Amino acid sequence: LASRRSLASRMWFSAQDLTSLIGGLSLYLASVRACGDLAHASLAQVPTLAFAVAALGVSSSYVVYALVWFNTEAFVAGCKRLPLRWLGSGPIGVFQTLVLSFKLFQQLVLVGWVVRAVGGDLTDPSSWYASLRPLFLDFAADPPRVAVAMLLLVAGQALNAGIYAAIGKEGVYYGFKLGARVPWVTGFPFNLGYRHPQYVGGTLSQYALFAVLSSPDTQAAGLLSLLAWWTANYAFVSWMEASFGDNDGSRAGARGKKGK
Repeated sequence: LASRRSLASRMWFSAQDLTSLIGGLSLYLASVRACGDLAHASLAQVPTLAFAVAALGVSSSYVVYALVWFNTEAFVAGCKRLPLRWLGSGPIGVFQTLVLSFKLFQQLVLVGWVVRAVGGDLTDPSSWYASLRPLFLDFAADPPRVAVAMLLLVAGQALNAGIYAAIGKEGVYYGFKLGARVPWVTGFPFNLGYRHPQYVGGTLSQYALFAVLSSPDTQAAGLLSLLAWWTANYAFVSWMEASFGDNDGSRAGARGKKGK
């Protein structure tokens, strides 16, 4: 058992992580290629200011992860003072609120970028509806893309639900670093060979949303590049945690994982 924990602590991604991510990305690409959207995409385009702002918004929650990961003691101390004390009960509650808030911000940034990419006015709420409605109608009229998005969403959320059931709020929100004891878990979803099941689940779920938002205009504006950037951020945090002891069996809470 000790040798298995030692091996797990040295792994960045498992074969199952990579297989699921590559499979999910392949399904996404196949679905947007089949409807003709992918022909408008390019990873070599020069980033616009709007794209750069969206990319920064995407990275915001991962910056929070890194700040808490590398400055745990300062964060715990800060949670005893205002304004952080208002955000939750103890460091885990505060971190949960921060994570969920920044995740919501991420999605709002993505949708706002899409609205702008299709020619909408970000200052006019009615323009958001008018800009997004055709995307949703086109998506609904494309059964293969709907099927792919549903498959990615169900698979992703199954992993997310599984990790919450396995290690609870304390495990999900860095509890083993913030003073909670999180037990070593070998059941679902870890028994499927995943190293970072929640990050894999989050990425697959995000691919599903990108399938919904795909269009010639959004692909031409850089939707595929934004998807690649989102995936890179997940990979960075996975590397950070795997490289700096997220499953270190010498600590309390060897399977303490992260918020989606």
